[in-house]
Amino acid sequence: MDFDLFMERYGYKILLALFGLVVAGMFAIIGIWAYVALKYLSLLFGGLVLMLVVIRSLVSRRVLDAQAQVFSKYFYDDRRKR
Repeated sequence: MDFDLFMERYGYKILLALFGLVVAGMFAIIGIWAYVALKYLSLLFGGLVLMLVVIRSLVSRRVLDAQAQVFSKYFYDDRRKR
C-alpha cells in the first residue's frame, strides 16, 4: 500500500482522532482546574473564583468583539479600487 492510498483510506480518521484528542485535552485541563479550585480553595471561595473567571471571559469576549468591529472600520477599506 503506497502513501497516497494509506492517506486516502486512513488519513482523515487519524486527523479526526488527533483533533478529538486535542479538544478533549483542552476540556480536561479546564475540568481539572475547576476541580482543584473547588477542592483546595473550599467550596464557597472556589465557586466565587470560578464564577469570576466565567463572567470575566464573557465580558472579555464582548469587549474583544467590539474592538474588532471598531478596528475593522479604520483598517479595512471595503470601497472598490478605481
